[in-house]
Amino acid sequence: MVLFLHVLSGVWLLLMVGLGLTRQFAKSANRYLILSRLGYLAFIITGVYLSTRSLTTATGLTILKAGCSLVTIGLIELAFARQQDSHLTPKLITLLVSGIVLTLLVSGVLYLVTNI
Repeated sequence: MVLFLHVLSGVWLLLMVGLGLTRQFAKSANRYLILSRLGYLAFIITGVYLSTRSLTTATGLTILKAGCSLVTIGLIELAFARQQDSHLTPKLITLLVSGIVLTLLVSGVLYLVTNI
C-alpha cells in the first residue's frame, strides 16, 4: 500500500513539474509549484517509511536513492525558481531530466533487490 502511494506521489510530482515548467506565465506556474510541493512531501514521507524497511537489506542502494531523490527535488525547486526569473536554461532541464531518470533507475533496482 505504501509503495503504491510512493509511486502515485512520484507520478503526481512528475506530472505537476512537467505542467508547471511548460507554462509561460509565473502566476500559472506557481499553482503547479505548490501542487508539486505537495507531491514531493508525500514522496518524502512514503520514501522514509519504505527506506526503513529496505535499509537492512540494501543499505547502499537505499542511501543512493535517498540522495538521488533529494538532489532531484532540489533541481525541481531550482528549475521553478529559474523559470520565474525567466532564466530556465536547457542545461538545467537536462540536469533535471537526468536526475529524474537516475532516481527512477535506482528505485527500480532497489525494488528488484528488496522485493518490498
